[in-house]
Amino acid sequence: MANSNLCTPTKHSSDNSISMVRVIARVRPFLPQDGSKESLPCISSLDSSGSEVTVHLKDPYSCRNENYKLDSFYGQEDKNVREIFEREVMPLIPAVVNGSNATVFAYGATGSGKTFIMQGNDEVAGVMPMATASILSMCEKMGGKSVEVSYYEIYNERCYDLLEVKAKEIAILDDKDGRPHLIGLSKIPISSMLDFQETLSCGLQRRKVASTGLNDVSSRSHGILVISVSNGHVIGKLNLIDLAGNEDNKKSGNEGVRLHESAKINQSLFALSQVIYALNNNTSRIPYRDSKLTRILQDSLGGTSHAVMVACLNPGEYEQSVRTVSLAARSRRVSNFVHSASKHTPKLQVDMEARLRTWLESKGKAKKQDPSTPRSVNRLNTIKTSGKRMPIHTLSEQRVKKVETETTPMCMRKVLYPINTNVNVNSPKQHSVAADDNTNTPLNKLKAMSCNLKSTLAQEYINFLNTAGKVELLQLKGIGEKMADYILELRDETPLKSLNDLEKIGLSSKQVAIMFGRTAKGLFD
Repeated sequence: MANSNLCTPTKHSSDNSISMVRVIARVRPFLPQDGSKESLPCISSLDSSGSEVTVHLKDPYSCRNENYKLDSFYGQEDKNVREIFEREVMPLIPAVVNGSNATVFAYGATGSGKTFIMQGNDEVAGVMPMATASILSMCEKMGGKSVEVSYYEIYNERCYDLLEVKAKEIAILDDKDGRPHLIGLSKIPISSMLDFQETLSCGLQRRKVASTGLNDVSSRSHGILVISVSNGHVIGKLNLIDLAGNEDNKKSGNEGVRLHESAKINQSLFALSQVIYALNNNTSRIPYRDSKLTRILQDSLGGTSHAVMVACLNPGEYEQSVRTVSLAARSRRVSNFVHSASKHTPKLQVDMEARLRTWLESKGKAKKQDPSTPRSVNRLNTIKTSGKRMPIHTLSEQRVKKVETETTPMCMRKVLYPINTNVNVNSPKQHSVAADDNTNTPLNKLKAMSCNLKSTLAQEYINFLNTAGKVELLQLKGIGEKMADYILELRDETPLKSLNDLEKIGLSSKQVAIMFGRTAKGLFD
């Protein structure tokens, strides 16, 4: 057997290109519980040829054998974890620091060394601490960048934030581009390895681990560490994923809770294999939504992220190794469309009302506005304050006065704010009294008032969502506890400018319209 580490050139590129998922195999050493150290491993590697390595698997108890093509092979040495990082993961770090996304995930059966590769131990550093140290060092040299970490787990098909003191379930919602986002996930800023070690230690203490018949310290959940690098405009992310191992319940003897956990783990890993199968066969539907795990990996398998898969193997388990390497070999054919990071400049807030007024003044078609005139009406709570609604006739009188004052052909209606909503607000065309004798008919007045009222309510609704506290938000119809939390988080990042912005928290345009309609209707109930 060749224990030497056979590697091929990496397939990653920082330019706009197709990036294949890079797949490597790592065989852990024999452990005391495996029996005699003199046992022959069932896995070996043949000489590399060009851009791939042949992994040979032979059943020591029969003549069965299998050959698979992978990108690299690492033999039975604990020290090769650093070599794996330097050759496979380190090339991704500059791209992440410059705004690209990358994922490294360890896949294999239970007890095959996945957690050791990703986390390491007291003697050997794993991929997680080495990647963090490299990112912090690079950001310190470049300057002007901040680093944050998040850590969560997928346990029994539910996502939990491991950096929260109390177990907090987080939701996965898709944005308008179909990309999954974790709503409410903690982001802890770090500036040193001490900060990272303290943060990771807290998360590891909360991750689900238990003893089974095959592994004394078996991970009962998929653990995902996210390292985010930002310069204020561009955010790059490195996802480091320690997958739970697939289990043979006949050998593990799992019962009760352990059996239920094992079923969920195997179910999610089966969904992963189905996604890889669909991508290789170019099927019309890729079943990303069959599991929370595949939704998380959506950007890494057939998406826009660099990806490295570490196939972890037990040298004494032929059947398990064949299943692992078989899936790993199929993953090599998955293509990701990686784009180089582009710098985004922050959008300047342009006062379109002021620009339009300036243009009209230059043409002599509008009078200068009195600076003391308020630009907007009171907030939504002026319509509904202390549980008392403003009488409808009061609003009507205000609207009638406004319509009656618009008698000159070029007089512009007072603009509150630029409105861009998915609520159908059809503004009636304005005509002068001289051009149309029916302008002041009761029907036209009613239409004008209705149009103005819808537009005003839509803008005041947006203003209310941007300023109200959680208790006030919960008083609106259609907004519950989770929706209120999502709105508060969204507006902390970027204030809402239109009702369309609510689609960023996973609402469809129809749901936004219904939610706004309920609130508007509630004002007049």
